Amino acid sequence: MATFTPCKFERPAQYQQALLALIHSAERELKLFEVDFGIAGIGSRAFAEALGGRFVACDSLKVTLLALQPEHIAAHAPRILDLRETWSHRFTMLRVSQPPQLWHAAFATADGARYVKRHHFDWPRGEAGTDTRELAGLGQVFDELLQLGESEFSWQRMML
Repeated sequence: MATFTPCKFERPAQYQQALLALIHSAERELKLFEVDFGIAGIGSRAFAEALGGRFVACDSLKVTLLALQPEHIAAHAPRILDLRETWSHRFTMLRVSQPPQLWHAAFATADGARYVKRHHFDWPRGEAGTDTRELAGLGQVFDELLQLGESEFSWQRMML
């Protein structure tokens, strides 16, 4: 299990490690926003196990995931879709058709106290930190994004 530590990163693998550490640190609330979560490694076993482990370990954890492009999750993250079905009362997944004007960064926050942020959708470069001003801004953007969130048909499973 990774320990969350503030850092800067420049490669996708470093971003994924920082995100996993953030997930492992979450106890009450985890908010995730990405373009399609492909660069975040959402289809990996490590991502699903980290998230599933937090659901089991923390009875009060609520997770909200917002994606601009849902296709990657639908095609490459069946474990995440399984977690959403199993923990539907604590795991919300929504599609956002477009971010607020001039917003161009992917980010995640845990418990309103820690964050991981890519500086631009097109770059893996970013940072993990605990700066309260940054967290307040990310919280405000996430609330705006949540207002734009919609259910996504491609994430629905057909049961026979």
